[in-house]
Amino acid sequence: MRVGFFQYAVIWRDRQANLDYIAAKIKQETFDLLVLPEFFTTGYAMDTKEEILPFAEDLRHSPTVQYLAHILAETGNGYISGTIPELDQGILYNTSILVGAQGLVASYRKIHLPDYEKRFFQAGDTAVVYPSNQAKIGLSICFDCWFPQQTALLKLQEVEVICHSSCFGGSVTPTIIPIRALENQCFYISCNRIGEEYFEDELESYRGESQIVNPDGQILAKAGQEESLTLVTINLQEVNHPNFGSLITKDFQSEHEKYNITL
Repeated sequence: MRVGFFQYAVIWRDRQANLDYIAAKIKQETFDLLVLPEFFTTGYAMDTKEEILPFAEDLRHSPTVQYLAHILAETGNGYISGTIPELDQGILYNTSILVGAQGLVASYRKIHLPDYEKRFFQAGDTAVVYPSNQAKIGLSICFDCWFPQQTALLKLQEVEVICHSSCFGGSVTPTIIPIRALENQCFYISCNRIGEEYFEDELESYRGESQIVNPDGQILAKAGQEESLTLVTINLQEVNHPNFGSLITKDFQSEHEKYNITL
């Protein structure tokens, strides 16, 4: 399975410019699954709810979903994931979408919101895994990775590959990703962005360092702080069968299922 991430400097408040830029970069590539950053259509910095609303989308009629589906149909590629602001019955969510050539196949509303997002967004309450014809794909967003419970809920649904769209500047998050992959014996694709934005007149920078990690917690690919379109081939037979596992147990999944984890 060919998977990867596209780490770039999201263009602030210009959905079409971002979509066109993504299309231009990936049209010559071949992949089964590609992960984009958090809020890849808008940028992250918004000071009021009114600034977000023009870019919030109804997933039933999403221009972003339609555009990505068209790209995938045109290129013959698999799926693209990333997050957009979702508006549903007047409520805003930070929502990860999983799009195929047929359109939206899954969506997940971020459960763990940092205080900055709580000013505008409602938290979700459901962990989502989509069973594609190649892999069981789980969705996670930025701060979610700090909480092992969210990934454990994906594991109980037998997740094989986790898509993690991010927008962070600190140094801690990249250290967490290999742990989540290792403890859940799955592949983990974390895509952060690069560039700068102003938060209430304060300039903040994003650190990049997107990465792809295998079920042994080994980093298969990691970007620096520059734009990076990175694709690797993974072997799903490694899920639940990390190298160290043969010394411990042949059945990791049943061990995880001993816990009845619910929200």
